[in-house]
Amino acid sequence: MATAVGEFGPWLIDKLKSLKTDEGVFGSYISGILESEETIDEKKDALEGILSEIVERDISDHVNEILEKWELCRPKEENQKPAADVDLQLAKLLESQSLATTTRREYTDEEKKIREAILSQYSQLSDNEQDQENEEETDCQDLVRNTNALDVAAAARERRENARLEAQRKKEKDKEDREKQKALKDEKKEKRKTQKVERKR
Repeated sequence: MATAVGEFGPWLIDKLKSLKTDEGVFGSYISGILESEETIDEKKDALEGILSEIVERDISDHVNEILEKWELCRPKEENQKPAADVDLQLAKLLESQSLATTTRREYTDEEKKIREAILSQYSQLSDNEQDQENEEETDCQDLVRNTNALDVAAAARERRENARLEAQRKKEKDKEDREKQKALKDEKKEKRKTQKVERKR
């Protein structure tokens, strides 16, 4: 693109001067539009928008002239981008990369002895740790089991049972009260009847 700007830039500056406009501002803006990866139609629309601010007539002629000059000044290899074979590039890339290989290290007799001593020391430590864990487990078994959840559940069950019994007692008492009131009403009715009968006589 640098060569395109190098050849195209002076021509564009002269063109903008002939249109009596600021070539510094509009020149870089027009170059930016032309260098973008938009389609030709989008570039035409953008250039027409810019040139409509600068000139009043022959806008499409100026746009076509700028685009033609741009196409002539562009290097040919940019016009036609070769379609690269992706598989070929991938194969080359894989060939260039070397596979990671692991090598097994050979220990000397002295290193082997040190290694065995360290491993035996750690195995003794792990045995001691297991003994300590077993002792802790026996200590834990001596502790009282946490029965908070069971105690709370039992207390809730007892409250429900007491509430049920209280409700039952209340029902029975209400029933007795109703029976007593009914008996009193019956007695009063009986008394009234007897009083009416006596009055009639």
